[in-house]
Amino acid sequence: MCLSRWLVGLLVILATSFTANAKIYTTPILADANELLQTSPDKSLEMTTRYLDQRRLSDPKELSRVHVNDETDHTVRTPLNTINALQIQARAFSLLNLPEEAINTVKKAEKLAAENDLSFTTLETRLIHARIYWDNLKNSATALNMLDQVDKEIEQSKALQLTKQVKILQYQSLLQRAIIESHLDDENKAEKLFIKAKRYLMNLDDSSEVINYQLTIGHHYLEHRHFDLALDRLLGGYWLAVEQEDSAKVARANFELANLFEQRKVFDKALEHATQAGEFFEHFNQTLPLAKTLALIASIYEQQGRFNLALVHYFNALDQENQLKHDIRSARLRLNIARVYLQLYNYPKAEQYLQHTRQLATVSNNEAIQAEAQILQGKLELAEGRTEKAVSTLQSGLIAASRLGDLDLQLMGETVLSAAFEQQNDYYNALLSQRRYEQLFSSKQEDQVKSNVEVFKQQQRMLERSLQLEEMERQQFESEKALYKQKNVTIFLLSFILVILIVLLRRHRVAKQLQTRLMRLRTEFYTHPRSGLRNLRMLTARLPNSLQQSSANFEQWHLGEIINEPLSDRLRFALFEVPFLKHIYLEHGYQKGLEIERQFGEYLKEQVCEPARLYHFSDAMFLYIEPNSRLDTAPEQLAGSIQQLIDNFLDNRQIDNRVRIGMAEYPFLPRAYTAINDHELLDILLMAANAARLISKKEPGSQWVHLSAIDAAPAASFASDNIRKACLQGIDNGLVKVQSSSAYDIIWNNDHDSDKNII
Repeated sequence: MCLSRWLVGLLVILATSFTANAKIYTTPILADANELLQTSPDKSLEMTTRYLDQRRLSDPKELSRVHVNDETDHTVRTPLNTINALQIQARAFSLLNLPEEAINTVKKAEKLAAENDLSFTTLETRLIHARIYWDNLKNSATALNMLDQVDKEIEQSKALQLTKQVKILQYQSLLQRAIIESHLDDENKAEKLFIKAKRYLMNLDDSSEVINYQLTIGHHYLEHRHFDLALDRLLGGYWLAVEQEDSAKVARANFELANLFEQRKVFDKALEHATQAGEFFEHFNQTLPLAKTLALIASIYEQQGRFNLALVHYFNALDQENQLKHDIRSARLRLNIARVYLQLYNYPKAEQYLQHTRQLATVSNNEAIQAEAQILQGKLELAEGRTEKAVSTLQSGLIAASRLGDLDLQLMGETVLSAAFEQQNDYYNALLSQRRYEQLFSSKQEDQVKSNVEVFKQQQRMLERSLQLEEMERQQFESEKALYKQKNVTIFLLSFILVILIVLLRRHRVAKQLQTRLMRLRTEFYTHPRSGLRNLRMLTARLPNSLQQSSANFEQWHLGEIINEPLSDRLRFALFEVPFLKHIYLEHGYQKGLEIERQFGEYLKEQVCEPARLYHFSDAMFLYIEPNSRLDTAPEQLAGSIQQLIDNFLDNRQIDNRVRIGMAEYPFLPRAYTAINDHELLDILLMAANAARLISKKEPGSQWVHLSAIDAAPAASFASDNIRKACLQGIDNGLVKVQSSSAYDIIWNNDHDSDKNII
């Protein structure tokens, strides 16, 4: 059982290793749910829940169905698609800020993947698990530990290392590590991880992931105040997202660009990008990013001195945060509102929101917000004239800010504290506070100088890159110029070849049509129009060649060139008349007559098989030819066979079944094979058939007459221009043997008045 599971797992890995592109969902429901993750995670969650509820999990023992992606049976779900559904659910819970539900769901997916020995899917699920721990809980230790386990298992699994898709896992692991290290302020390590992840990204051929990488590293540069690099990456990601029409990533890029321009004090561009991002988040009802965007817009308005608009957006952001029940962000928003009210000289409102801020900061144990609230409280107390209280509050806030290492907060606190001491006429402490401010400002300036040096180096690298880009553009222009010429030549050649192909295809088609038409005409030319049998034209065309070939074989045997006598080349001819075909049209009408004659022709085609042949000689006469290897075969046998053919066709039909048959063999003269040609042989057959017709007038039933020359018949007796006269003389002289179905003698002279005249 373990071996079979291992084999199935290996097959799944090989099946998924043909491409290293983005993940493809073969079930349409899951594909749609995955698409909705970035815009409507709640709908994505609803779709996957319905998918899991409405279908049962397939039996793991059915190995042929365990990992089949094409679920033609809509009542079951395979383990692989079940895991995919759980992964989408976990990511949806994460986006909806429900970490507990997300972790429980991803654990179910991980367990199911392990039970089915899906190595790749198991590691993929663990990466999602680690991402949830970081994105929702900011638990860097657990997330990094899980990433270490994933990397270790990839190194230990030789089967995974043989696949192309393992690069996806390695890329995702590196990118997640880089994000965590960036947030932990280990900038150098994060940079190295980003560079390493990019190497894997180049092999993935995934445009969506390229956009994600650009925005992620742009956010990293923004957090570490490398504004030029951040602008380069964010704008690159923004235009790629616009080109790909990925509205979710466009909104994300807009938010990051708005943050960048806000920090660089370019408020008009910041407001433009933030507004576009807010419209998207509001349209798709994404509460958390909408709250952040509204807070950013409010901050821009506050810095512009448009306090009423700032308050409106802060309040809207606070409404969104209250739905999320996030104490820290709610406390930060209340602090911002208090600061705006303070600038509007609305001290009671400022006091009210500061009190709420301190309560939430205490509950969440956030020292940064507590410190800033204390300094803002001291500024409020100073504005209200409570100088001693303000000094005490400011000093407490400065101690907390110093402990946190927040330089900007310390600068603001020292400025307000200096003003408070000055109102108390305590100029000494005011001077000390001012000096501390200057020291802090000097320290900040040094940091800025270092930052400017880094910025200068970045600009130098960007300039070098720009020069390289110009050279590459020049080379590209030359290459495009050469390519354009080659393209024109190629287009001309292809057009010429296409024209030739069209002409050839046209000629081939015309030739084929003409050939088909020729075949149809040939068939019609050599086919009797009513019976469908081969007609007299076919007989005239083929009979001479056939007789010549037979005569040549006999000549070769006679001369000793052939050892054995070619008995198989002897031919027996039977020219038979079917009288009912003459009267069928008169008795039954034209349409019925055509139908019966056509049926008769088809019947004869089926009954007469190779090497025998049958020709429709005239309206009611047919010529039957067959090999005559047995010389002792009685002619009545052939006559009986022909009669049997007619009887079988006319069975159950009230139609005259008489037949008049004239028979002869070829060669007609045993000692002179070529003395009788095809036309003369037909004349002999016509004489025999006419004799049978005369007999049938005197006697009832079918009649037949057989003519054959005796073995000693000389060829000179038949060397005449009139074969009929020669045959009559041969009959009179006993050179031609006459056999018939009648017991009476045949009077030949009555039958050949023209011959008498010749005589």
